[in-house]
Amino acid sequence: MATRQLQRPRVVHVIDRLGVGGMESVALAVIAATRDRYDHVVIGLRERGELAARAEALGVVVESIDKQPGKDPTAYLRLHRRLRALAPDIVHSYNIGALDAAVPARLAGCRNVVHAEHGRDAADPNGSNHKYRWLRRMIAPAISRFVPVSADLARWLERDVRIPRSKIELIRNGIDTERFAPGEAGVVPGLPSISADTRVIGTVGRLDPVKGFDHLLGAMAVLAARSDLPPVHLVVVGGGPEHARLAGRIRELGLQTQVTLAGQRDDADAWLKHFDVYVCSSIAEGIALTVLEAMASGLPVVATAVGGNPELVADGETGLLVPARQPEALAEALARVLTAPERAHAMGQAARRRAQAEFSVASMVAGYCSLYDALLAR
Repeated sequence: MATRQLQRPRVVHVIDRLGVGGMESVALAVIAATRDRYDHVVIGLRERGELAARAEALGVVVESIDKQPGKDPTAYLRLHRRLRALAPDIVHSYNIGALDAAVPARLAGCRNVVHAEHGRDAADPNGSNHKYRWLRRMIAPAISRFVPVSADLARWLERDVRIPRSKIELIRNGIDTERFAPGEAGVVPGLPSISADTRVIGTVGRLDPVKGFDHLLGAMAVLAARSDLPPVHLVVVGGGPEHARLAGRIRELGLQTQVTLAGQRDDADAWLKHFDVYVCSSIAEGIALTVLEAMASGLPVVATAVGGNPELVADGETGLLVPARQPEALAEALARVLTAPERAHAMGQAARRRAQAEFSVASMVAGYCSLYDALLAR
């Protein structure tokens, strides 16, 4: 049997759960592109998650330590035992939910711990929670590198959390610009019948409070009341815990015929081809993969100026930026794009060029390989 020294370096990814989301998609993209270079294992703290089968199809082992809600010290004992058995060369944790994994990883003998910061949730959209900042500072000595996915997060880690700059390595998210590309709109199961003169506003994302869908529905109510606009229809692709509540809000606003909640889908690239403009109404973001996918698909993007969004959307060139939590401003920006089709087309073309030049999956993967290899060479 081959000795461990002759085997590929082992990277264990520790995540709350391998569910549906941008962070999880990035993890899978890196794993898929590097599985011949590193031996990957995924450990879900709470559960394996919906994307576990997709990872297993790549030949990756996905486990769970069944962490219970709230405080569960025994979960970290189980994690410690599992990491000792796996003997990883690198442990890669994701977001605040898995930050604590750094300690059992070090106690298990792992010298290289990478912690990725992909964004924040609705409870702490600005990263101002003192407890979470303190926790990051306390655990920082156990972490070899913090990896923010946006310059905004990198500045926050250094300035507010006070992580040494030498421990911060920015690696922006990237997407497949061949899969997500302009093209003829085909038949998409579940897409409602929409008249040819109707402008379609689209968005893709988990139905979570951090995505600001309440504000987006408020903007739709403003647009629906305007008589100077063509008919508009909003399509929201994604599932999540807010589905029932948002459906009720749509009924309250009388938008049943103008808003479609399409549910969770695996064919976002096909849906994007039916949109005239893409909207991101989030109250917090890291680097939004769905915005990048829309840009690569040649769509103008109207987005809130939060987190990494201003690093993606060049205001006035590839789309428009608006303040978060302001439905009227969001509606006005959408109206500006919808009533100027030639300008919208030019924005979409510029957006695709920007996505191809700066946010490819190849450059993202190269960043992680460079980081992993530098740590392994120490």
